[in-house]
Amino acid sequence: MKQFKVYAHPQGGYEATEQGWSWNACGFGPFWALSKKMWAVGVGVLALFFAMWGIAAASIGMEQANLIVNVGSVVQCVIFGAYGLKWQQTHLESRGFEFKDTVTAANGKDAIELYMKKNARETESGTCCIVAGG
Repeated sequence: MKQFKVYAHPQGGYEATEQGWSWNACGFGPFWALSKKMWAVGVGVLALFFAMWGIAAASIGMEQANLIVNVGSVVQCVIFGAYGLKWQQTHLESRGFEFKDTVTAANGKDAIELYMKKNARETESGTCCIVAGG
């Protein structure tokens, strides 16, 4: 079981983000970012790698260029694994999603379902209330 942060959009829709290290972000890097609709991060990193490889290949040779890209890939893996989920949370908030709760579940889908069940029970029992600030 893992901890997930559940986000809700005011117009409907839920997203759950895992906490801690992300093996998916580590392994798939910019492609993971693209799958999460973080277009600038995904396209930016891919463009940076192609530009870096092209410049290195033209100036110092193909073998050294491949070495530079391989080292860059390892660095990118560590950065995405460590910070990818924080980037995803920031991106969700920029798209209008609001943090609702932290839930322990097996996966993101289960986390959303648990949050919705918990929220429905609190609403039915009357323990949930909305307070308007003035």
